[in-house]
Amino acid sequence: MTMVKIRLPEDRFDITGLNVSFADLPITSASVELVNGFGGDLDELGEALRECFADGASWCRVGNAAHTVTQGDAEVRLVPRSDRPTWHADYFQAGWGSREGARIPPEFRPQYARYVDRRHKARESCLQGEDLRAVAAQKGAGGVDKLVRHHRAQLAEWYDALDHLLSSVQTAPDLPEWATSVAQDELLDWHRTREYLTSAVLEYHHGDAGPRPETVFGNLCFHFSTGSVELVPGL
Repeated sequence: MTMVKIRLPEDRFDITGLNVSFADLPITSASVELVNGFGGDLDELGEALRECFADGASWCRVGNAAHTVTQGDAEVRLVPRSDRPTWHADYFQAGWGSREGARIPPEFRPQYARYVDRRHKARESCLQGEDLRAVAAQKGAGGVDKLVRHHRAQLAEWYDALDHLLSSVQTAPDLPEWATSVAQDELLDWHRTREYLTSAVLEYHHGDAGPRPETVFGNLCFHFSTGSVELVPGL
């Protein structure tokens, strides 16, 4: 069994020695996250890559990349490396076989994949007042300010990524039905995350955020560069 350290200093790991290939090109690197997902066992990773992208296996093309097709919320992906004619393996934080991914028309999968990559990097856990107090105890008020500003910037990046997705798939005055459905689900998640942030700041500064509704549906309207998306309760 080949083992590596779970914490690696680089963002990708050389797996050339596994001698795994796809579409006549070798798979020469893997993200640290993917290696860690297999407990650092490169032999197991190599076997999984062979099985995932074998002839007859459940995978699909998304632009220049190849993705496994699963029911879960994460898949394995092969991306062409820009520096050499080889593949890089990583996780794709969505599933084409899941409810989330199944509604994306195949011709729009590349746009959605770009959105998922940006969303995954920008999405943060929901902050609470106790998180800010913990940072204050270690790093003072400056640390709290830095953390809040970071989360605010991440929310802005997430929203901008969704705006870019919608503008890239809108070919008529109104969004396609599938894009509206995706936007509504994403905005509920975005709104919940933002609401937690503002409540955490209020609680940190004033001791109590007051009654807070559980965000399920809302009469909300979000504006984007090519139009607006409303969240309305089901009738």
